[in-house]
Amino acid sequence: MDAIYGAADLLMIVVSVRIIPLLYRPTSEKHPFGFSQMESIFITIKGAMLTAVTIGLVMNNVQIMINGGNRVPFTNIALFELIAGGICCLILFSLIKLNKKTKSSIVQAEIDDWTIDCIASLGLAAAFILPTVVHTGWMENFAPYLDQVAAIILSALILPLPIKTAISGLKDLFLLAPEEETVAIIKEIGQEVLNRYHLEPTMYDVTKTGRKIWISIYFQSNNDIISVLMLQKARNELEEKFKKEFADLYVELIPEF
Repeated sequence: MDAIYGAADLLMIVVSVRIIPLLYRPTSEKHPFGFSQMESIFITIKGAMLTAVTIGLVMNNVQIMINGGNRVPFTNIALFELIAGGICCLILFSLIKLNKKTKSSIVQAEIDDWTIDCIASLGLAAAFILPTVVHTGWMENFAPYLDQVAAIILSALILPLPIKTAISGLKDLFLLAPEEETVAIIKEIGQEVLNRYHLEPTMYDVTKTGRKIWISIYFQSNNDIISVLMLQKARNELEEKFKKEFADLYVELIPEF
C-alpha cells in the first residue's frame, strides 16, 4: 500500500510541477478563464486515480485472503510503519501551515494524500503490534489474514478522501457554484457594499474553477443615470473585501435591464 500510494503521489507531483506555472498566465479571448481549469483537471484525475488504486488494493487483498492469507514479520512492519507515520505527520503539519497562506487546491489535494499516508502508516503500526503482545489461539489462526484485513479496513477508511477530491475537481471543471458557505459570504459582503451605493443586487452568478472564483453581481438602480465612477468605486471596494476571504478572484458589476 505504501509503495503504490507513494508511486501514485510521485507521478502526480511531477505533473503538478509542470501545471503550476500555467495557472499564473493571464486570461485572454482564447482562454477566458485563463488556465485555472488545468488545476481542476489535475485534481479530478488525481482523485480518480487514487480511488481506483484503493479499490484495486481491496480486491487484491480479498484475493490473497481467499488463497489462505500471508504471514509477514509483524514486528519489523510495525516499526517501519511507525517511523513512516511520524515522518508523514511532520510533512502533513508543514503543508497545513504553508497552505494557510496559499489556499491552493493542489496543496489541499497533497494535504489529503498525506492525511491518507498518516492514517495508513499509524493504523498499520497499531495493527501489526497486536500479534507481538497478544498470544492466543485465535490470534495464531488469524495471523495469516491480519495483513489483508488491516489493508482492507484502512482502504475503506481512506476511500472517501480521494472520492471527495475527484468530486470537488469535477464541480470546478463543470463551472458549478462553490459551497453554500462560500456563496453566503459573497452575498453578505455584496449586500453590505451595494446598499451603501443605493444599488439593489438581484442575482449572484458565482463560478469556481481551480483556485479562482468569478463573481458577477447583477443589480438594479432607482435612478435612470448610473455613474461609471461610482460603479468602479463600488467594484473596487467589493474586490478589496472579497480578497480578505478569497485569495484569487474576479469581480464584475452588471446592470440588470
